[in-house]
Amino acid sequence: EKPGAMLVQNGEINAWRDLKKDEKAREEKDEIRAALNYYTSNLNFDPDRFSLTGTKEEKSKLIRADSVPDVRSVIASDMGLRYLLRNDVLTACDDARAELKYLLKLQDGG
Repeated sequence: EKPGAMLVQNGEINAWRDLKKDEKAREEKDEIRAALNYYTSNLNFDPDRFSLTGTKEEKSKLIRADSVPDVRSVIASDMGLRYLLRNDVLTACDDARAELKYLLKLQDGG
């Protein structure tokens, strides 16, 4: 084994641990973030199959062109979309909290 590879791997493991620790701290402050993370971490996918959605024409076109995506890419795409939507929800909640805080400060005369 190469010593440099081990250092890189240990660095990645440490970075992952730090990210998980930071996310846990954010979850303790934000119940919505915790709920969305819990939902995402408990999703289960069948690695052998998926349902192709779309119109009959779209499905036929994909099949004829041998362009039906593989299961891995479908799962990755689905997870990516879920994370984007999760982040949109969290951003909207943060914006709403900031707006409420600002309005309460104005109401109190400050």
